[in-house]
Formats: sequence, structure tokens, C-alpha cells
Amino acid sequence: MTSTRPSAGMRAAAVAWLLQPVYLLIELVAAAVNTTPYSLWHNTISDLGATTCTMIDYQSAQVPVCSPAHLVVNLSFVLFGAAMAVAAVLLRPQLPQGRLVTAAVVSWVVAGASSVGSGLTPLDRALELHALVSAPGIVLSGVAMVLTGWALVRTWSSSWWVLLAAGVVSTAAGLLMLVRLEVQWGGLVERIALWPSLFGCAAVALALLHRTGSLPALRWSGWTTAR
Repeated sequence: MTSTRPSAGMRAAAVAWLLQPVYLLIELVAAAVNTTPYSLWHNTISDLGATTCTMIDYQSAQVPVCSPAHLVVNLSFVLFGAAMAVAAVLLRPQLPQGRLVTAAVVSWVVAGASSVGSGLTPLDRALELHALVSAPGIVLSGVAMVLTGWALVRTWSSSWWVLLAAGVVSTAAGLLMLVRLEVQWGGLVERIALWPSLFGCAAVALALLHRTGSLPALRWSGWTTAR
């Protein structure tokens, strides 16, 4: 465990990453109150951010959207994305040194910024622009997990292979989403690409808080012991 006392900024950043999975509650509630048929398997996440009741012209089909919670959804894209990006920068000094982690931090920042862009450009207002700003996050969320997991396996513990493996799956899903978006399974593929990164952030945050002594009651020696 590191002996350096964590700064208030570092603790706030860790909490910001720790709370990333809370976003899922917002998404699930928004899906539940959607007034057009909505499936987590078939509909994209962005459908929940549509600001009007209309039809979205995807490549393979037209999809009806009508989301009463669109304001909350888009705001959550912005806030959680900004928190992911800013926290990644603030947590960098507490992570292992080296280019691998630096690349991981850049990936987290771009993924977070992509989420912010998605929230600021609802797909029913500017579909092509929305797709453009959303694409980096769909792929780099998984890449960030791969790079982070790889670095932590090498420096902290082999237990972080779980994060690495999850990142590989998410990256593959993200690439599939970009190469061939099928409306029938678009929601499932997108969520495989994005959801694991939220839990990845939380896991890294917990480990950092433990390593810096902020969570002394936890016994995570298998995950946080440096080699």
C-alpha cells in the first residue's frame, strides 16, 4: 500500500470513478418510462436521449423514439462523461508509471469526452454528428480497460486480468458496433461495449482508495499488492 497521503482532489476523483455505475440506474429508469416500445437488447442507448417523439432513420430500419426522461439522460451523459475524463487525469499520479498507463488515461479522457459530446448532440437533432462524437467512446471505453488492466497486471496483481479480459470483449463489441450496426441487436452490442467500463472505473477507484489507506477495512491484498 502506498504511504503517500491522498489529496482531497485524488479522493474526489476516486469517488467520481466509484460512482460511475450509478449512471446505469438512470438509463434503466429512462428505459422503463419510455413511451415507445424499448428494448435493452435492440434499442441503442442514444434512443433514450432523443428530445422529440419521432422516427430515427438508422441504416437498416426506422426506429420510433419518445423519451420523457431525455433531459435527465443527456445530462447524465455530460456529467458522468466529464467525471470520467477529469478523474482519469487527477488519478494519474496514483497509477503505475509508464506509457501504458498514460495511454490508458488518454483513452479514458477521450471516452469521457465522447459521452459529453453525445449528451450535447441528441441523435434526433443531428444524427450524423451524434454518431461521430459517440464513436470514440464506444471503442475506447474497452481500449481503456485493456490498457489499464494490462498495466495493473504487470505492476499490482495478476488478479487484474479480469479487467483486461473485460476490456477485450468490450473493444470487440465496440468495433462490431461501428462496422455493422444492426438495429435488432444494437442495444445489446452497445451495452457490452460500454457498461463494463463503468464497473472498471469503480474497481480501480476502490483499489486506489485501499492502497492509499482511505479504505483500511477492506482486505484486497490480491488486487492491490505491488510486485
